[in-house]
Amino acid sequence: MGKNELTKDEAFELIAPIVDGEATADERKAFMDFIAQNPEVRKEYESIKKIKALVESRCPCAKAPDSLRQYVKTIGQQEASLQNMDVPIYDLAGGGPAEQNPDHSNTQESSSFRHFAFSIAATLLIAAAFWGFFNFYDQPAEYQTVYNIEEYAYEHFKQHKGQFVPPTISTANMSSAEIQLARNYDMPITIPALENAEFKGVVYGEFVPNYKAPMLEYFLPDQSQYIYIFAFKLDKLKEFGHLDRYKEAVKKCNKPEDFYIRNVNGKHVVSWKWDDVWYAAISNHNGNTLASLVKPLKYNPEQQ
Repeated sequence: MGKNELTKDEAFELIAPIVDGEATADERKAFMDFIAQNPEVRKEYESIKKIKALVESRCPCAKAPDSLRQYVKTIGQQEASLQNMDVPIYDLAGGGPAEQNPDHSNTQESSSFRHFAFSIAATLLIAAAFWGFFNFYDQPAEYQTVYNIEEYAYEHFKQHKGQFVPPTISTANMSSAEIQLARNYDMPITIPALENAEFKGVVYGEFVPNYKAPMLEYFLPDQSQYIYIFAFKLDKLKEFGHLDRYKEAVKKCNKPEDFYIRNVNGKHVVSWKWDDVWYAAISNHNGNTLASLVKPLKYNPEQQ
């Protein structure tokens, strides 16, 4: 960037590159430091982020109807045929109006037809794009993709084989991680403390397509096991609209000490809710064992 501190105008100019992921690491750091102290630029930044996320989630590419594709193909074939015709050349040296072939008017008609045909094709392509856009909005909710938190927590655990994942926020200090989550990602949450576990940091990335969430990473040294805990702000889940919690878990988790265990392909996912944040934890442990490590959760082995 060249400077450690930004002016407000420079910060505004950086909003688009930051949102699009085109800024350098130094530019991003300078920008994040600036908006931590400037609510005006931060508000504009959050607004642009929401617009980008909304467009990406609501405006997928739509495949043109087969009839339109066939029509465009036919137009292209007609154009190729016209180009291969033996059309006289009238711009040779010495050629004037008196020497022009009387078929010149036919050539002009052919050219006019080609322009007309391509105009129609272009219009139909634009219409198809609008058809895809509005058809998406007219779809019933059941035809739109809906993801499940517990199932995708399992998918991430499976993808990383339950091993260490390099953190986006690398720190053993949970308070520091909470501050960085709130400041850099608009994710003010409480990071749970796990008994006998070392906090390794936060992996902030795409949980499902077009939706990012923090993964809190822990390590149990005496067992050489990692634990992943995913955290979700309920208002962001509602705004996104395509990521659901397991219904039975939602019914069960009313108080801070409540939790629910769901078996997903042989792995136990433990869910609970603290204030406006939903948590989903997964590891190689039995669900009750995993829940017992989170002290605020009221796990009682005598009740099992």
